[in-house]
Amino acid sequence: MAFGAALAASLLCTSAFAQNVLSNGDMEYGDGGWYLWNNPDGPATVETQIAVEGLGVDKSKGAKVVVKTLPKIWWGLQLQPPKFLADSAYYTLSFKAKGNMPINAVVQGGPPDYRQKESASFQLTDKWQTFSMKFLADQKGYGLNNVTFHVGLQKGWIQMDDVRIEKAETLDTLWYQTAESRIDSLRKKDFTVKAAPGSKVSVKLLRHAFPFGTALNITTDSKSDSIENWYKAKAKKFFWHAVSENQFKWPEYEPKKGKILKKEMYRYVDFTQANGWKLRGHALMWGHQGYGFDKHYSNPQTPKQCNDFGKMLKARIDRDLKEYKGKITEYDVWNEPLHESYTFNTCGWQYLDSAFIWAHKADPDAMLYLNEYNVVAAAETDRYVSLIKGMLDRKVPIMGVGVQCHFNARPVEPALIKERLDKIASLGLPIKVTELDFGTWDQGMTLSEKGQADAYEKFIRSAFSHPAINGIVLWGFWDNRHWIKNGGIIGADGHEKEAAKRIYDLWHKKWTTEATATAGNDGVAKFRGFKGRYQVTADGKTTEMDVK
Repeated sequence: MAFGAALAASLLCTSAFAQNVLSNGDMEYGDGGWYLWNNPDGPATVETQIAVEGLGVDKSKGAKVVVKTLPKIWWGLQLQPPKFLADSAYYTLSFKAKGNMPINAVVQGGPPDYRQKESASFQLTDKWQTFSMKFLADQKGYGLNNVTFHVGLQKGWIQMDDVRIEKAETLDTLWYQTAESRIDSLRKKDFTVKAAPGSKVSVKLLRHAFPFGTALNITTDSKSDSIENWYKAKAKKFFWHAVSENQFKWPEYEPKKGKILKKEMYRYVDFTQANGWKLRGHALMWGHQGYGFDKHYSNPQTPKQCNDFGKMLKARIDRDLKEYKGKITEYDVWNEPLHESYTFNTCGWQYLDSAFIWAHKADPDAMLYLNEYNVVAAAETDRYVSLIKGMLDRKVPIMGVGVQCHFNARPVEPALIKERLDKIASLGLPIKVTELDFGTWDQGMTLSEKGQADAYEKFIRSAFSHPAINGIVLWGFWDNRHWIKNGGIIGADGHEKEAAKRIYDLWHKKWTTEATATAGNDGVAKFRGFKGRYQVTADGKTTEMDVK
């Protein structure tokens, strides 16, 4: 059975025994409670039918929306089912739909801010399918956890039926409480040091083996630039792993054909190598059409240009992976394939597989990742798992799964994080948290400094305690070089926010090892500590060793 069919069958089986708290989700009682909101400030041109016989599953009553012109704002057209009464509990939203465009399912609060609590994007086909996502109703009452479907993302049509909201009984809400015991089991190891019998041996953890890093934005080669030196010093205080934020993206690295900004990229290579860090390459390919990327010489404007695009992509991968072999240890081969699908829509999906094959051939030692957002911080996990499973079935050399964790204004819910990570981990690949931050691009940081610290601590504890996670990377750390206003853990004025202090204390005070033991008659001193690089003092000598 195909993954999507198996998931749908499982969902249907569990739904048969659960109570739907949403009345008239199947529209069998008419259009009562159903509504199409079309933003009057730039409305879409649409045709709408709600609770019409023959539009639902098996010719039952259903809804249909035909979008002829798009709304001024992408979220300006919303198909809204009835409001419902919720406990403060986890729920599963499921619905049946078909169409020729994507939709967003969103759970949001009421006025005045209509705070988004959960969301997922789904690509429809001309066949009825069952879709689902889990969410936390964090307010108890009627109409405080509203479901809405954004249907104005593209021109096209959608039909919908059988919307259900049911208690999610399978989530492990106690998982977070046992995080420390899992960390002790997963991240520590017994090890020994040889020394003279009866002598004292001391060990001190210098750096975790587990990568904890940041996106870097290095702006100059000058060694006398005081701001740049301060920035690098702060990076070294909090992190020991890095990714180049924008410099290696193709349109940034080679803005014009043959004009390669190699010197600028070597700022990151030189800094990480000088400090013994591993460097990620982000990203070999990104189909994004913003930031002027649509004007880049490689961007295929029509299907007729796809063959040339493929040749240019292969040349880019061959050239740059050979250039940075041994200097960059892992790559996001393709960034955001689900959300930035312009290249696939224009040229077909075969280039996704090809990019990984070309990259593996160019540097067989590099770890190759796919990278995507809203698959852990939000509920689009199933789409991602299905895409990667197909790649694995086709023997594509994908070696790791990148999960961006831009939480925006959503809360950190360990039970949902665990479920989503478990689904991805079922693929058998390591998972790296590649882009962690909080706040929204339009509103900036939406949390207080304490709220930001709480969110970082809860997420880092959750991720560090999950066996499939092999690293965590923040998407920047200083407000003045962060894509979200006030989104860093260090303020624009240089002060370390509570989040920075909390993060530092986790890695350097809570999760550290410093111990002394006596060597036995066999000349062995026994220890247990976090995996990583240690300073060892024994027999009057101080050396270093790695515990892996």
